[in-house]
Amino acid sequence: MSALAIGWSGGLAEREQRVEVVRDAWISAYTHIFTPAEINGIFDDGLTGEGSWVPARLAPAGTLAARRGGRIVGVADLGLLRNGDGELAALYVRPEHQGQGVGTALWERSIAELRARGCQRMEVWTLARAEARHFYEARGAVAVGEGAFVVAGHREPAVGYVLDVSAARGAGRGPSTPAR
Repeated sequence: MSALAIGWSGGLAEREQRVEVVRDAWISAYTHIFTPAEINGIFDDGLTGEGSWVPARLAPAGTLAARRGGRIVGVADLGLLRNGDGELAALYVRPEHQGQGVGTALWERSIAELRARGCQRMEVWTLARAEARHFYEARGAVAVGEGAFVVAGHREPAVGYVLDVSAARGAGRGPSTPAR
C-alpha cells in the first residue's frame, strides 16, 4: 500500500474524484438512513440537502484531500463560522480505505489548519444515526447541539459536536495556505 499524502485540493481538475469519494462514502454510510432515490438525487438529479447549521457558515476555508498513489481516497472540507470558530464541514473516506488512518490523518490536519487561522474551536455536524458519531467522540469532540438535515422533504436528526482545537492533541503536519 502506498504512502498517504494530505494536501489541498481545488479547482475542476480533481472535482470528479472528490465527488466520487463523497458519493461512495454516502452509499456506504447512509443507505440505512436515506433511500437510494434520495442519495442518487443528491448526486445525479439535482436534489439538495440542507443542514440546519449551515447559516452559521461565514466562508469556506478549503478542501483537504488524502491521496494514495495519486488518487484521492478521502476529503475534508473546512469552513469558517460567523462566531470565529472553524468547521469541519465534511469528512469522507472511500469505504475501501476506512480503518487505515485516512480519516484520522484528515482530522488532525483539519485541526492544524483551523488552529493556524486562529480558531479556538472546531464544529462538526453529523446525522444522529451515522456511525461517524463514534469517530468524532473517540477524538474528544463533545455533542453540543441538535439540528436536522433535509433531503427532498426527508428530515433527518443531526448532532453538532465541538472540539477545543487550541488544546487538541495530534494536530498533524503544520498548516499551509490552500492552493487557489
